[in-house]
Amino acid sequence: MNDRNKIRSIVAGLSMCAVSFAAGQASVNLSDASLTQNSGTRIVEVSYKLTGDTPVYVTLGIETNGVAIPDPVSVWGDVSTERNPAVIEPGDATRKIYWQAKKDWPSNLTTQARAVVTAWFTNDPPASVAPYLVVDLSGGPAATSYPTRYSTAAPVLSDETCKTTELWLRRIPAGTYAMGAPTGEIGREPYGKETAHPVTLTSEFYIGVFETTQQQWYQVMGTKPSWNTNLTYWASRPVEYISWCQIREGAALNSIRADAQTWPASDSVGEGSFMYALRQRTGLKFDLPTEAQWEYACRSGTTGAWNNGTTITNASQDANMTLLGRYGWNNGNSSGNESRNLDATQGSAIVGSYQPNDWGLYDMHGNVIEWCLDRVSTTAALNDLGSSAATDPKGYDGATSYRIGRGGGNRDAANCCRAGFRSIGIKTLSDIHPRFGFRIAIQQ
Repeated sequence: MNDRNKIRSIVAGLSMCAVSFAAGQASVNLSDASLTQNSGTRIVEVSYKLTGDTPVYVTLGIETNGVAIPDPVSVWGDVSTERNPAVIEPGDATRKIYWQAKKDWPSNLTTQARAVVTAWFTNDPPASVAPYLVVDLSGGPAATSYPTRYSTAAPVLSDETCKTTELWLRRIPAGTYAMGAPTGEIGREPYGKETAHPVTLTSEFYIGVFETTQQQWYQVMGTKPSWNTNLTYWASRPVEYISWCQIREGAALNSIRADAQTWPASDSVGEGSFMYALRQRTGLKFDLPTEAQWEYACRSGTTGAWNNGTTITNASQDANMTLLGRYGWNNGNSSGNESRNLDATQGSAIVGSYQPNDWGLYDMHGNVIEWCLDRVSTTAALNDLGSSAATDPKGYDGATSYRIGRGGGNRDAANCCRAGFRSIGIKTLSDIHPRFGFRIAIQQ
């Protein structure tokens, strides 16, 4: 984010500090800021004036003891939010923002807090308004840095750059959901591996809108490791035939650091890995999602076997594969062909070929199995998610060569593409054939 494209006014009680800003022919002045609070309703009212010759986004932040609390959600008025990314026009009238502190901050009083009002030029929206983070990979593997920006609009599928020379990620809010599959869900794994239980994720995170593609991998690493070698259709297909180790441990298929250096003991990544390159060139904490983050993002507020509103009601694999075939690439519509030079009708599909879930994420069911951070044991008792509530779970912490994969792939039956289904892969292998790929994430 370019700080030159914003101006800030900090208000505390009735005191104020305002700054004007000009860039080229555009100028904005934020002034006359003040704050009041109704002691009964605890509704905070922030007033300000915005003058100049260009419209802007205006955001509200709250700080206490000099530390910012999570972005206020219960806000309205002359303010820009993700739900309502309003553009505020300059003028002579006093502008007002309202915050229901009692709802967002029920256990705290705001007498020692201060409000931060920030105006942003519309060509550089802030993260709190723009749900999408975009990384520009066009510089290729020789680049020393990759520019980033935020976007209020979703990627345009007809523009292949969103799948090839850019990485698009969606911000996912913190929240609580039921992880695993309920007893009786058709296709549910036996031995308790998918035991349903409440999981709370305390921090928001970013996750890829698409599965990471072969062109995106090439832009970062300068290599083409995928099994499918069709030169016409390779770029927008998911990168596959890659190991967990290549993604975050090192450049080699079997490169693995000591257990004390890797997840969950440490969230560092190994030099030479895909994640290492992205971290070095962006300054952002790129990684794989945890298993809990992946399922939460996949479900996007839904509770069924798939995230598209349909429910598995038939024990017949053929019937279910046909049903899922309208929403995701699985063995029912891809034929599971493993040849190396396949056109777009077989093998893995071009990412974004099917409808997204409610959070705008594509291919969460089928196409390629997606590596997650979590270790997993092959012992059933240790692999059980359990029924107890969990907060920010990190998975099994014992010594093991296995990692979790999620979402199922083009060779899998529909039941194995359910939101709660868990695949096990060896971290130093890609299961020989094009089964495993991944979806990028940014940990907070």
